[in-house]
Amino acid sequence: MRIVYIEPFEAGSHARFGRTLTARISADWHRLTLPGRHWKWRMRGSGVFFAHHGAAAFDPPPDLIVASSYLPLTDLLALRPALAAVPRILYFHENQLAFPLRGAPAERDNHFGFTQLVAARAATLCVFNSRHNRDSFLDAGARLLARLPDAVPPGWIDDIAARSRVLGVPLELPGLYDAEDATGYDIGAWNDDSNGIYSSENESNAGPLILWNHRWEYDKAPEAFFEALFRLADRGVPFRVAVCGQRFRKAPPIFEAARARLADRVEHWGYLPDRAAYHRLLARCDLALSTAVHEFFGISMLEAAWFGARPLVPDRLSYPEIFPADYRYADGALDETLRALCARHAAGSSLRADRRHLVRPYGSPLIEAYRALFAELTASAEP
Repeated sequence: MRIVYIEPFEAGSHARFGRTLTARISADWHRLTLPGRHWKWRMRGSGVFFAHHGAAAFDPPPDLIVASSYLPLTDLLALRPALAAVPRILYFHENQLAFPLRGAPAERDNHFGFTQLVAARAATLCVFNSRHNRDSFLDAGARLLARLPDAVPPGWIDDIAARSRVLGVPLELPGLYDAEDATGYDIGAWNDDSNGIYSSENESNAGPLILWNHRWEYDKAPEAFFEALFRLADRGVPFRVAVCGQRFRKAPPIFEAARARLADRVEHWGYLPDRAAYHRLLARCDLALSTAVHEFFGISMLEAAWFGARPLVPDRLSYPEIFPADYRYADGALDETLRALCARHAAGSSLRADRRHLVRPYGSPLIEAYRALFAELTASAEP
């Protein structure tokens, strides 16, 4: 099977998705990518770019195209009409119709979401990483089309919905692809304290180690995270904090303010590009907290859970699809839940545990689902 993989924004979760998919599924892969920057230009110009610079991949036409929704697929098909006979998967890591706006008041530039609506009509199949992603795209798309003055083709959203599926992001973690009944790996190799597989260091007096491992951006609501920690500190609750995750040129100012205010509680601060070092940090953390206002999947929280940290996530967005209710907090209940977990830790009850069962569905079973999907689409396209 010859597959062309197209990613106009090769960074972060997009890049990890592509690497895992192409490494875990045997095929004659041809990768067409651009660096993860200038996202608006990627959504405007990458179709034309790949049409002209992907000749070796498109001639002869492949058996399947797997492309990120950053690709304006209709532009590519217009300039490479032979590809219209090739099955085309458009994979939605995100959607521009439901991405939260920065600041308020703000008005959404619907051109980017409209580009994705058009691309979705040109795809053989739209695959979303979560039901939340799919449903928010379809609902917002219907509202946008209802605002247009005239000449809107009927059944646009229904057509996309009928050709949509949900498949999560396959992860790449040590031991994840071992046999289901195997121990997978020794957490002691990742944890400075190897006395017990999922036990943390005996530092109950210092409080639990609370993790931030998200992008340093507004949609992850860092203000809500740090303000919750400030309130804990003001109450005299012992805890420590580890802050990692990718930082871009303009990080929200709360990060520097929080580093100064929580200085004596900081165990780690800053992005860890080395995956082994990142995993070692996860293996020390007691509690992984999300306060996100945008989450179409949730890779960082699954990574933390794989290494034994207790996830604590909002009861909204994509999280209800991934984590049981015990790991979710309702709006307005974060402070109470955090204090209760810190009290459990102070009483000697470890927050860390073997939580690999939460993550295993995003290993071999998910890869098998993708493999079956590829086979289904290529078989249906055969003359």
